[in-house]
Amino acid sequence: MGYDSFKNRFINDISRFQNATTKIPSLKRALDKAVMKELPTRDNKAIFVVRDITNSNALHLNHHSPNLMCKYSKTNKSLIVGTLSPAWSNGWRDISTDSFISDQIDSFFHFANQYIYRGYQINIIGAIALTYGIGCDFRGSEFYKTDLSHSNAAYNKFYSEIPLTRSKKNYLFERYIDIINSFDPFINRMLYYYVRSLSLRKDDYDEEAITAADNAIDVIFQAIKKRKNLPTMDRKDMYQIVDQEIHFPYGVIDKLKDLYQLRCSFSAHPAQSKWWDFFEMYEKDIEAIMDSVKSVVVKFLMFEKRNRNIDRAPSCWSKWFLEHCETIYDAVWFHKLPTLTQEIV
Repeated sequence: MGYDSFKNRFINDISRFQNATTKIPSLKRALDKAVMKELPTRDNKAIFVVRDITNSNALHLNHHSPNLMCKYSKTNKSLIVGTLSPAWSNGWRDISTDSFISDQIDSFFHFANQYIYRGYQINIIGAIALTYGIGCDFRGSEFYKTDLSHSNAAYNKFYSEIPLTRSKKNYLFERYIDIINSFDPFINRMLYYYVRSLSLRKDDYDEEAITAADNAIDVIFQAIKKRKNLPTMDRKDMYQIVDQEIHFPYGVIDKLKDLYQLRCSFSAHPAQSKWWDFFEMYEKDIEAIMDSVKSVVVKFLMFEKRNRNIDRAPSCWSKWFLEHCETIYDAVWFHKLPTLTQEIV
């Protein structure tokens, strides 16, 4: 993976637009200009994004590091998260004289910047899920973005208001933050499904929670399969392979097999019998399964930290982009979305 591959894929995707074929040479020049010349000029600029975290009214937590911080707001009665990310989200109008080309580049870097500040927010959300078993979301009621090119006042004020005191839970929370790297798309996606499984269980959607939990495990299996460059194989053939990489705790493989069985028999497909009685029959099993899922999630986070490919706090964002642009492209762009049947009028 590299810039040339990213550029070819991005241009091929844009070329599908009507009348875009004649614009390809200009698009290539503009994209090269954006990545090779414009991004390095923004390395000393940053955007500070502040959002509140949903379902966090009881979480009196705090954390401060240069790019990621949080504090509890008594006014909002929620956890407020501040993130520092590169200044990529706007200012691309003059990258080309063709407005169509400028718009496409602007859109891509908007989503690339979003992936970064969301990644930091997801580190917080993942740490909350593992510390408290609570599912949260970054789509709260508060969102503001400050360009720090002109003033650091908003960043400094937020940072200075973070308490220095720590509870025992806060220390555990920060230990999880230390190992979570949501810039890795497999970590990002795994945490999405794990947090979703917690939220669904809380709302008594147990069958759906099982499906989400199994998705989290499947993402881990996909990550190991990609890392080892393995061919497509059945789920049952992957357990030992994944175990060799991340080292499952004793008895976990059996619980993961139970999870997959429940997913196949009750939640991913219509049940053959006892569909009204799923929770009553499997309540204790589900509790044990979810404990095993959590242990595997933590094991995979530790595995990623030991074998980290994507720096979560780079010293130079333009170099970081050059190294990981194809990964970002696959995570944020629209080329992998299914095309739905269009209504015929």
